[in-house]
Amino acid sequence: MEYTEHQQSLLRKLEQLQKDEGLSLSALSARLGISKGALSQLFSGSYQANPQKMFAKLESYFGVKDQTRQTYQESGYADTSISTEIYDIIGVCQIKGGLAIAAGDAGIGKTKAAQHFVAEHPNNSVLITLNPCLTSIKSLLRLIADRIGAPMERSRDALWYSIRQKLSDGTVLIFDESQHLPLKTIEVLRSFSDDFADHGQTLGICFIGNLETVTRIGSKKAEFAQIANRTKQKKLYTRSKIQREDIAKLFPMLNGRQKEIDFLFRIAQTPQAIRGVVNLFSNAYDNEDYSYEGLVAMAKYMDMEV
Repeated sequence: MEYTEHQQSLLRKLEQLQKDEGLSLSALSARLGISKGALSQLFSGSYQANPQKMFAKLESYFGVKDQTRQTYQESGYADTSISTEIYDIIGVCQIKGGLAIAAGDAGIGKTKAAQHFVAEHPNNSVLITLNPCLTSIKSLLRLIADRIGAPMERSRDALWYSIRQKLSDGTVLIFDESQHLPLKTIEVLRSFSDDFADHGQTLGICFIGNLETVTRIGSKKAEFAQIANRTKQKKLYTRSKIQREDIAKLFPMLNGRQKEIDFLFRIAQTPQAIRGVVNLFSNAYDNEDYSYEGLVAMAKYMDMEV
């Protein structure tokens, strides 16, 4: 089948995307919402069903991505005071093994720190983001097995052993949104770390979440005693610990613009925290006015406390 010049350009963009991000054909097909078989046939020119529909999907995908590139993009990881501390907590947890807790207000940089740690330690750290649907023992074990490439066994005990065999000494598992975890599931995670310790090795389990994470996992109640005793670090962070210098690090384009930095720092002290400040600046930037007046106007438009 012969493709038009425009269709060929879409396939070239697709090949470049696959190369730039190191995506397998399966990963690429999952991202696009096109079956692996159909995508393979599209590349080879043998797709017969409805190639126009497939190319329309590609055009739509790249159209959205092109628009995204025209909006504000965060300038990568910023080593703010809180995210740096959480990064270090994860590092110590990896070295010493056992359990660690880093919890605090929403939007202060906890997840960014975890993502940055995994990006810098891709071979011996795993970040798993939890939600209320993935907190039972078996669902979480299946999630871990999928992330680390362990065989997906049917029974719960076989799945546990499969994961244990795949995990290696010196690894840290990071669980974001850990406030969703019930006690029994936490106990299962602890058992992995205990088993490594029994064999003279280390496996770190780091829990990241909101304030409830500390009050539950770090509780002194009898039912949490085994967990509390094995928790080597427990740190709590609130938005009041956000520093003015953090704002300057997040937005280097505001260098020397004290009024704008002071205003964003004031917003960061509200429940909006760092996440809200980034959203505010992003909207003002896309509106082509991130002056002090532009930031104030956008904050009012977003119904923020100013």
